[in-house]
Amino acid sequence: MTSQTVDSVDMVGPVEPDVPSGTAHPHAAGPRFLKSAWLVPLASVAGVAMAFGLVVAWFPKTWEMWNMPIQAIDAPSHYYFIRKLLRNGLPVAFELNPNDSFYPPLFHLMVYCLIKVAGFFGCTVNIFTGLNLVWIFASGLLFPAGMLLWCSYFFGDMPRLQVAGMCLLVPVLSVTSAAFPFWLFDAGPLFAYGLATALLPFSLYSGLRLMDAIADRRKPDTPGRGLVFWVPVNLALAVLVLLAHPRIAFTYLVLMVFFILFRLSWKLIAGAAGFGCLAAALFAVYVMRRDHGKDYLHPSTWFHTFQPTRSLPDAIGVLFTGNLSGFAGLLMAVCIVLALAASLLLSGRRFREGLSLVLSFLLIGLIYVCSAAVSGPLANILTAAWYRGETRPLAMLPLAIIPLLVFGARCLLNPQPAVWKCGKKVLTGSTDVTTDWLSAPAVNGAFRVLTVTALSLVLVVAGNIYNPRRDDLALLAEANTVLDREDPHSQLTRAKFEALTTVRNRAGQDDAVIVSDPLNGSMYGMTLYGLNMLYPVYNPMDTKNGKVFGEVEHAFASGDADRLLTTVCPVDPSFTQHGPGGAVAAPKYFLTMGPQAPDLHMFTYRAQYDPFHDQNLIDGYVSSGALQKVEDFGAPAGDGEHWALYRFACR
Repeated sequence: MTSQTVDSVDMVGPVEPDVPSGTAHPHAAGPRFLKSAWLVPLASVAGVAMAFGLVVAWFPKTWEMWNMPIQAIDAPSHYYFIRKLLRNGLPVAFELNPNDSFYPPLFHLMVYCLIKVAGFFGCTVNIFTGLNLVWIFASGLLFPAGMLLWCSYFFGDMPRLQVAGMCLLVPVLSVTSAAFPFWLFDAGPLFAYGLATALLPFSLYSGLRLMDAIADRRKPDTPGRGLVFWVPVNLALAVLVLLAHPRIAFTYLVLMVFFILFRLSWKLIAGAAGFGCLAAALFAVYVMRRDHGKDYLHPSTWFHTFQPTRSLPDAIGVLFTGNLSGFAGLLMAVCIVLALAASLLLSGRRFREGLSLVLSFLLIGLIYVCSAAVSGPLANILTAAWYRGETRPLAMLPLAIIPLLVFGARCLLNPQPAVWKCGKKVLTGSTDVTTDWLSAPAVNGAFRVLTVTALSLVLVVAGNIYNPRRDDLALLAEANTVLDREDPHSQLTRAKFEALTTVRNRAGQDDAVIVSDPLNGSMYGMTLYGLNMLYPVYNPMDTKNGKVFGEVEHAFASGDADRLLTTVCPVDPSFTQHGPGGAVAAPKYFLTMGPQAPDLHMFTYRAQYDPFHDQNLIDGYVSSGALQKVEDFGAPAGDGEHWALYRFACR
């Protein structure tokens, strides 16, 4: 092997085939339109447009979906954040939590800006419609466009017609699986984390380009020119993604770690490792401060309530089928296996990229399988960054699978013998055997193109025509907005909606603070009407001025009327900020509205709200005069438990 071939092993990034200047690409024969410079941009726009159409077609069209809240675990929090911005403006963007601590605000800022801009033009957009529109924009446009940009890094050296085909397929393929974005819309829903995931491919692409710029910095013709551009671009995207959700940084690291290890110098790798360790240490300090009282030195105790949601074979099946079912899932598994083999055996001088993609897929697969099917301390450590459980790791699968499929297709369409360095030696397969195999009639150019094209088209068509998992998520999302439910204790029923409407009419006009167990659905008073609920979400934290939440619970449980009034009456009515002391003018109310919703029982700390359901305590406060009943709702749930609105006797 010549020295020129050895040097080519160290090249990184997309490499265009060597074509003399002014000559046509050897694979570019055909009609003039196929040679047009507009072919790839047109294909890109068409691909993203088709992906957007799929997302819009999936989205439920019912009236409730656009005008009523989603009844799920995290949805009330997101509605609360948007209402807080609408009420207090941009200065509260970095203190959205009920205790005024930080929550990533980008998604909610986008909804806020949409509502404000629409209002400027005379259009009224409610928060439910605004939230849906921003989700559709992020999932149907940002994510497919980002995936196309990132994956273009791996197929940019292909002939123009093949590049155009990839530009059509990649955006559609990115929204074919139920794993993302549809899964996160129903699982929680996780709007902030979903937006961060949609933005992540842009950051991944810029990270790879930064590595190219680092590799090219010593070239005499472009000394550091790429760094001047890509360093600020990476910093800007990092800030943007972290404002969407900081936890996505762990996903970024998983997808980039092998590119860093295989392409950067040891000095830069050491620097990146040091930065990663510092970030991990800061994250550990943050978690320990937020969730204090736990034994963090024993990982086996971190998630003692975790229960596997899938069997091990089922989890592995989800990984290799990309969360597709039936024939589409089987075809996806075949394509993944082919891509794994092609990326390692036919990648030529881009072997390191193929190896990085293969290892990234395996690492994300390990994280997902552990999150869904494996218990124990090691699984706890591997999945802790994603809150343990399969919710977030499942959404990572398209980020690992689609680039692998793209690179595998590139290797199958333009195969090259595998070449890589091992110490000072250059390893390759037998030249004679490789050449004979690649030139065999069964794998000639036309046959390879036909095979890859057929597999791609059948996969996309089958995955979108018959996709029961994605369809089920649409039905679940739609069902989560209806008020007429079989279980009268659900989060938000028609009876609870009517009760909260009455509370709005009775207590909401003067910005009164309303105390109630959020898990019985009272938190939707904030969601629906902007009521000043003391507990507007189901898990307000006790950091910063959030101590007021625990103080009210303990005072209510004490049975001491004086202590109760001394604690409750000074609460600032401005979205539960703890006042400096002394009574305030706005009244304080207490609402009973039945037991906690069954689908919120997984909340670990739900017992903290038990005093609010103790009828003996309530009757005692009524007898002492600390509480005065102002509205009796009867027993709408039919279980004999009365719902009522009381007023605290604050002076």
